[in-house]
Amino acid sequence: MNPWRDRLHRWFEPLARHCPLSPNAITLLALAINIGAAYLLYRRFFLLAIVLVSIGGFADAFDGMVARVQQKTSRYGDFLDHFADRVSDTVLLSGWLLGNEVRVEIALAAMIAVTLNGYIGTQLEATWRERDYGSVGRGEFVLGLIVYPAVSTILYDNDWSAIAFGGLRIVEWMSLAIIIFALLGVAQRIAIANKMERSQ
Repeated sequence: MNPWRDRLHRWFEPLARHCPLSPNAITLLALAINIGAAYLLYRRFFLLAIVLVSIGGFADAFDGMVARVQQKTSRYGDFLDHFADRVSDTVLLSGWLLGNEVRVEIALAAMIAVTLNGYIGTQLEATWRERDYGSVGRGEFVLGLIVYPAVSTILYDNDWSAIAFGGLRIVEWMSLAIIIFALLGVAQRIAIANKMERSQ
């Protein structure tokens, strides 16, 4: 557990201990919230989407806290959490890309890169039974989906959305940044897997 996750765990452990919802119910609730956020991103209700993305991101972390402190961890719960994360990543990114009318080839590349990053993180855990929090992963992705809609709001509120540099609009340069960071995460996790293999 990294320092930030450890800090969150300490802050919210009392709430997790007395939470009446099961970890799996919280996972599904987080998924529903993220689907709602994706719809808002698609409709360009960016500020409201930020609120839901933040709540959904917290709920996604909170299900694990509840599972640990209430001793309700299970293989099915872990499987469901990973599945919900992948669906959430897909719909949230799709909502932002479609809402900002990012050109198809860049949007497709962003979807593939983020999907690969999520997949390789899950595969790393499945193969070595260790969670990797030391590379670019879902936490950074959720943070990006809080910052990016804020930028989109500024662009559309000021009629700057059509401004282009080097033939690409600002949101398309932002999408390229998503691709770069996702691929960086993939490379980091491949390196981590290689290191784990050599240490055995």
